[in-house]
Amino acid sequence: MPPNPRPRSVQAEQERASTLRARHPGWEPQRLTDARIALGWSRATLARKIRAIPRVSVSFTPPIASDQTIMRHERGWAYPGEDWQAAYTHVMAASRTDLGFCSREATRAPAVTPGVLPPDPSATDDEWVRQLWADPGLSRAWEEVTAIDRRTIDRREFSALTGLTLVAAAHEWLVADPARIAAALNGRRADTSVIADLTTTTDALRRLDDKLGGQAVHNMIVEQLRLVVRVLKNASYTETDGQALHGIAAELARMAGWTSYDSGQNDTAQRFYLVGLRAAHQADSPSIAANILRCMAHQARSTGDPKTAISLLRSARTGARGRLTATEHALIAASLTRAYGLTGERDQALAYSDIAYGKIEQSKPDDDPPYMYWVGPHTVAHATGSSLADLGNPGAAIPHLVSAVEQVDDEVARDLLEYSATLALAHARAGDSDEAISLAHRAISSTTIPSTIVGTELAELCRQLRADGHPGAAELADHVRAVAGPAVV
Repeated sequence: MPPNPRPRSVQAEQERASTLRARHPGWEPQRLTDARIALGWSRATLARKIRAIPRVSVSFTPPIASDQTIMRHERGWAYPGEDWQAAYTHVMAASRTDLGFCSREATRAPAVTPGVLPPDPSATDDEWVRQLWADPGLSRAWEEVTAIDRRTIDRREFSALTGLTLVAAAHEWLVADPARIAAALNGRRADTSVIADLTTTTDALRRLDDKLGGQAVHNMIVEQLRLVVRVLKNASYTETDGQALHGIAAELARMAGWTSYDSGQNDTAQRFYLVGLRAAHQADSPSIAANILRCMAHQARSTGDPKTAISLLRSARTGARGRLTATEHALIAASLTRAYGLTGERDQALAYSDIAYGKIEQSKPDDDPPYMYWVGPHTVAHATGSSLADLGNPGAAIPHLVSAVEQVDDEVARDLLEYSATLALAHARAGDSDEAISLAHRAISSTTIPSTIVGTELAELCRQLRADGHPGAAELADHVRAVAGPAVV
């Protein structure tokens, strides 16, 4: 029988701690101790609370906690893994930064696509995020992102933020009547009728984006955002109406971010998203915040950083604090399905696909916020098919993608084009290039929307066909350029 292993000496543990600190720059173990003491908890109490986390209510796997393991984390003798960090932030209601797992300054960054997201954000960018969450930060940020002279933002030349900064920000949280609007702008009261007018216009702009694409409606959305910000600054309102106004502003900022992203302006999109996240916090609307984080995750995933996308989506689920509808849960699960497909984690991808399909069956549209109108079984089918294709199984992906194309509403023109492009790419990867080309030509001819999101999918299809040496690849590339612009392919 082998002898029992000897326990590490304190000196050995301290040497190991030094190695771990070098491996995890920004980690400050003392912060975890300070946070626990501030709550008046012993290590045993903290361990008990972690063990009591219901698995079904969180997006991580609660660890089997012990006071001994917590002691090792607090002394820096062991670095808490992802599930441990999520458990600590969950039960202590604190961010990863507050608990010392990372600093606010980004000292390293996950790998990203060269030329799309820079590998290291500047200290100025981190300062911008910090100031956003300070007391006057939201007012200053509104002025910056809604600048009358849009060239002001262009001259600033924002660098796109990378994974660590985005995740840290995520954890900080989570047709109008002209007379009524004019009165509110002139310092009079903004009541429920003004809020109803602004909400109606916001919904109309949201649906225009689906039909015309982000490039066509971006400026209109920013103008509407400016209007809402002016109402917030100049009008008087009750606390409840003020929260509603901040919620409208947060949703408009999300829309401005999405249309910036759909226009290929990744850096500007991130600023709108982060300001929207801050406004959603002011509105006490975790569901709006969760949807903004989902959009941020979409951008991170599409620019080559699916791990950051996963972190953002997990933050969305946790930060929503049980206030999401079944449809919202389905959408986040579907987004996780796509992200895990890109990281090659098949079991995780399929598990979230099952969750998404289950949740969408439970959805009740009457319970959903207005910005969820476009989500349905087709959304889950597209996410599942895309994930399977990324996992190297395009044959299994095709039935899901066919279902998505057949079910999506023709009114959501950009989604229809995107789904058709994804289906064509799956056929190409499955070796049926003729069907892929036929599908792509039909889709492009029937629905023409300038969209970076769709253009990226079509460009990937053209690359796949060229790699396969198909004679129709050049003609398809010309067709794509004719409708999407020369920069796409």
